[in-house]
Amino acid sequence: MKKQIQTALLFLTVIISFSACKKKSEEPLPPETNRVDIYAAGREGNVAKYWKNGNPVTLGSSTGSSDANAMVVSGADVYIAGHEVNASGKYVAKYWKNGQSTSLSDGTRDAFANDIFVQGSDVYIAGQEIAPGRLTYQAKYWKNGIPVVLTAETQQAIASGIALIGNDVYVIGERRNLDWTTSITCYWKNGQLADLSDRSKTAVDQAMTVSGNDVYFVWCEAYNSFSQSQTHYSKNLGTPVLISDGTPDVRGNSIAVNGNDIYIAGSGTIGSNNAILAKYWKNGSPVILSNGPESAFGLSITILDTDVYIGGYRDGTGTSDGVAQYWKNGSAFSLTNGAQAALIRKIVAVKK
Repeated sequence: MKKQIQTALLFLTVIISFSACKKKSEEPLPPETNRVDIYAAGREGNVAKYWKNGNPVTLGSSTGSSDANAMVVSGADVYIAGHEVNASGKYVAKYWKNGQSTSLSDGTRDAFANDIFVQGSDVYIAGQEIAPGRLTYQAKYWKNGIPVVLTAETQQAIASGIALIGNDVYVIGERRNLDWTTSITCYWKNGQLADLSDRSKTAVDQAMTVSGNDVYFVWCEAYNSFSQSQTHYSKNLGTPVLISDGTPDVRGNSIAVNGNDIYIAGSGTIGSNNAILAKYWKNGSPVILSNGPESAFGLSITILDTDVYIGGYRDGTGTSDGVAQYWKNGSAFSLTNGAQAALIRKIVAVKK
């Protein structure tokens, strides 16, 4: 998943790689269509897709693996960032606007698009690409297809998230000097680098959002030999807040803000339950979305009025593969049937 991709990139190997508490995953999709459109982007099998109110739209071709990592809905336009493998086996960073693809890289070196932000007619996409003649990934973003390189060729780095406040471009990601064994979380403001963590823990995931004139970062760090995670968030680059809910594994993947409330979606463990549980935290307090026996993961969160939507997936049961699903206010709704491994990386709710 996203964290697997990030870890693999930093070590020079690319890996593309819930039911709810009352087994609500079998419920039909909620009757949103009269009031709200629910968009979810991700993949089924090895093909990038998005779903609108449960109806799938295929983005990737049938000839190469693809994935949809991020999405923005702007008016009638649907923008999705991701990647696709070309005939030469290279990963091509690209985005789709209303299903029509635009390549951001030329296909000669592996590249990935991880996040997207649209401001007016400008499209900003964060990701990374192998540096020319090197084996190292350079963090970069593309503005309307034009790349802006953020790191030198002598580091391994990726750009996980991007957002703008006015004319200021914020990018969050991670980097590792070649003589380091661990990566650290960092950010760039208008291309200027600053670190958010240190080398005592390994950076494993980052995300960001903006609300008004405020910017919010969230990032995870693996802190022990069991790969258990801690999650921090920060508002306007202030003192980081550690999410501490009494469990040893807190992995936040996505952040959203509604008024004064801060929501973080992710996963973790609890008690003697061997399954990984999908969760979200509201102002640091956990809300458990699943209880096993399958593991489940919350990868994206959005808030609309008082409704909380979490996109992610749960592991399959029996002969089924993973199921793409989302939770609305704790109730789980499946978008796929488990015939092929599937997941949601980004969920967006829009009033009609």
